Amino acid sequence: MNPFKSIEGLYSDGNARKYTVVGDKAEVPPHLFAIADVAYQNMTQGGKDQACVISGESGAGKTEAAKLFVKHLIHVSNGSEVQGLHTKLVQLNPLLEAFGNAQTLMNDNSSRFGKFTEIVFNKDGGIRGAVMSQYLLEKSRVVHQNPGEQSFHVFYLMFAGRDQDDRLAFALRDPEEYEYLNRNPDALDRIHTKEMAAASAELRSCLQTIGFTHEETTSLFSILSGILLLGNLEFDNEDMAQVASGGDLLADCCAQLGLDEHVLKLALTRSVNVIRGEETERAYKLHEAVDCRNATAKALYDRTFTWLFERCNQLLGPDKRQAGDTSIGILDIFGFECFDSNSFEQICINLANEQLQFFFNEHIFRMELQEYEREGIDGESFTYTDNKPLLDLFLKPKSGLIALLDEEVRAPVPSGNEGCVCACLCVRVCAWV
Repeated sequence: MNPFKSIEGLYSDGNARKYTVVGDKAEVPPHLFAIADVAYQNMTQGGKDQACVISGESGAGKTEAAKLFVKHLIHVSNGSEVQGLHTKLVQLNPLLEAFGNAQTLMNDNSSRFGKFTEIVFNKDGGIRGAVMSQYLLEKSRVVHQNPGEQSFHVFYLMFAGRDQDDRLAFALRDPEEYEYLNRNPDALDRIHTKEMAAASAELRSCLQTIGFTHEETTSLFSILSGILLLGNLEFDNEDMAQVASGGDLLADCCAQLGLDEHVLKLALTRSVNVIRGEETERAYKLHEAVDCRNATAKALYDRTFTWLFERCNQLLGPDKRQAGDTSIGILDIFGFECFDSNSFEQICINLANEQLQFFFNEHIFRMELQEYEREGIDGESFTYTDNKPLLDLFLKPKSGLIALLDEEVRAPVPSGNEGCVCACLCVRVCAWV
């Protein structure tokens, strides 16, 4: 149960000590610190890697639970090999939340990506470093947000608390002028609050503490500015699209992204295909140019997010795994949500949660029933919902929905025949129901 507020003393240092010194965790009330402590003790005493999976619907408190889990591991660990590593691990959270979290209808700080963090310990139980991987970033949120929702936090934080020099350096307009941001007036109003200015300052402090150079930080915000400016570019000419925006907008966009204006215009309005060694160029129609612009913005943000993780791993990860090293992995998976109209990304998120539930079913319920059978215990009254048929609907080779979509992507349907694809998908779903 997520109370959506801090409860005094619940995750205090006193409670951390309490769950560290108690050998039998059954003697004390259930607590997140107890789980973290058991994982650490199993690792140090048994010499085996541990893993913790944190799942639940959106807003259940998974991200906070992951942060507190790491906090307790830092508390119980036998120091760290690198000075300041503990502080850097704590500072990771505001940084990754700024770039990977957003406000949704169900959660003000919803993780829009999945994250696996592996904390590596030496043979004495001291922290050597951390290695992270991310997957399924909801990059469509960069160019479109549902009513009442917001883009990633960082796009609002980059405006908060900025002086005139910063605004000039990053060619910042008023937030209301950006097509990728101006659909939520309430979010824009909060940019100018003291809380947002403090959060923006915390983000820049996190980057510095973790070890990002001034040049790297400047490049990060330049790319973010370029992405927003890219969303303002307009096109004309229905059959052979051309970039209609010029002047300062195009120049500033190219300057922030480090691109030549002519190259960007061609990239957004032309496609080049290589067929049997020969290049063929085709002009985009107007709607195709708009799609290309949005796809470029999403790809830029996705690659920036990937680089952010890679750079953090370089700064915080151990140089090389050594004999005797063990680790504790924490999987913080994005939450299940169900709207009246779900995006493709949300379907993928929900599907990942269903696969995780299948893992639990397989390794907890099914294996337990098999153990009952071996011991001659009647387990017929023990039932659970098997979601394997639902997974097959999406993931079955050749006939699953994902396979059908892949097939259509490889062999696009002629314009006007899109209904055939929808009919094919509907038949598959109806057959499952």
